[in-house]
Amino acid sequence: MANLDKLKKKLQGALKLSGFSIRREFCSRLVDSFLSANVDLTAHSVFEETVKSLCSTLEVQCLSGQSIEKEHIDRVLEVCLHSGYDHNETVFSVINAFDFPKLFYNPERKLYLPSHKRPTLLADADSKTCMFLDRYTKVLHRTKRTIAQTLMNEERHRLKLQTVDYLLTISEVTMERTLILGSLLQTAEGKFALEDPTGLVNLDLTHAEYRPGFYLENSLVLVTGYYEDKVLHVSTMIMPTGEDYVNSRPAFGNFNYFGGKSATPLRDSKRLKQHLVGNPDEMFVFLSDVWLDHPQTFHQLEKLFGQMEQFCPPIAFVFLGDFMSESHGSETLNELRKLFKRLTELILRYSSLVTTSQFVFVPGLGDPCTPHIAPRLALPNFVTDEMGQALPNATFASNPCRIQYCTKEIVVFRADVLAKFLQGTLYKPAKQEISKAVTRTIIGQGHLCPVSLNALNVHWDFDYCMSLYPLPDLVVIGDKSEAYKDHYKNCIVMNPGQFCTGEFGFKMYYPAKDIESAVEDCAIDEAETEPS
Repeated sequence: MANLDKLKKKLQGALKLSGFSIRREFCSRLVDSFLSANVDLTAHSVFEETVKSLCSTLEVQCLSGQSIEKEHIDRVLEVCLHSGYDHNETVFSVINAFDFPKLFYNPERKLYLPSHKRPTLLADADSKTCMFLDRYTKVLHRTKRTIAQTLMNEERHRLKLQTVDYLLTISEVTMERTLILGSLLQTAEGKFALEDPTGLVNLDLTHAEYRPGFYLENSLVLVTGYYEDKVLHVSTMIMPTGEDYVNSRPAFGNFNYFGGKSATPLRDSKRLKQHLVGNPDEMFVFLSDVWLDHPQTFHQLEKLFGQMEQFCPPIAFVFLGDFMSESHGSETLNELRKLFKRLTELILRYSSLVTTSQFVFVPGLGDPCTPHIAPRLALPNFVTDEMGQALPNATFASNPCRIQYCTKEIVVFRADVLAKFLQGTLYKPAKQEISKAVTRTIIGQGHLCPVSLNALNVHWDFDYCMSLYPLPDLVVIGDKSEAYKDHYKNCIVMNPGQFCTGEFGFKMYYPAKDIESAVEDCAIDEAETEPS
């Protein structure tokens, strides 16, 4: 009994040092619950890890300095003893862009916390500045951590990260092992500058060498070279490196940064991990540019559905727009409504798919009836209401959207990204390097489409919906370009290619497989055999 009282006092003191004042009866309940769950709090390492977990969970509830009540303790025990499992844990869910949690960085706590400022579609001018500053801050934090983690050799071998004002205070300098992070700006035809929150410096790119990636206006880059006569003569331009999920994760505490009903990240759930491992053959089917007005589309979908029902109904069919080859004229909505009704009738013929699989529809930016701005709303109810009533498993998502399956995180975006990259880049990679360049650019920028606002307009207050930080497991970019797949920093980036061209190709994703074999290229003709 004496040891138990001593343990309770020790826990109460440790939490108080962390800024959480908890009543004695609550500390008693915490200790009793952990001991009942066979958590050995007498071991120093276990005790420290438990205190850390308790503090993280309390921080998510923003309780530092506030009164802690019974419901807060209930939530703490639920999270700490069940590894994120709660009553809102889901095996499969689709999260719309406008429901993504908006976060802000707290420099004092060095954590991303929920923002209480409600975003709006009609944002003021300050929101545009905040949008670019937020992009810069995220990449800056990642870059600093990467340099600290990968270059812990002798001092003479270390890279240094500087800001633009470092150059503005000197007349000339050769930047040996020094990098500057900033945003590319085009100041005049063929003239570029580098800007960060501290200032702006003109660039001379005459002799610049480029590492793999697309270097676009407004994108963030790392440069080195020599500074003279108020001009930075660039010798090398580098895409910011991505960061593995495990290295980004601590900056988000125990808050569910991905979105969904759960208060904690389901990527940490042991129960969902077990479900994933226990179903190694479960897969997703991704199809892009599913033109329902194409003369062959319904015939090819009929073949696909028939084979999938016979062999292995997938977790979900994810259809990406545009859903018509041409979306012009006043009759577009009526025509699209009829086509979705016809698709509903086709799907209902396959009872196994109807009861087992999910059907997710992500509109293209050219689909009716919203402006060509990202993120965009789901298809209008006028088009989808009949399908929604007939198919309970049909989900009409925004563009982009997020999909959570067990512990896997998937981001889906439909836009012609590659054409915008090729049009605006300072450096065009060889054809065989394009998929690598797209992957490095998207992951390095931590953004789905890091082009200028002239190339793709974004709702300023909702730019965080385009963010890839921390990295998900899979990024699906529905693009009219040739299909590709690549991976970087344990994140897969793939483009299913246009369904309604050529061999009616699509991609299948197996969440339980390793990163090298998780994605398979498929075509309808190949679907005559059982998927491997």
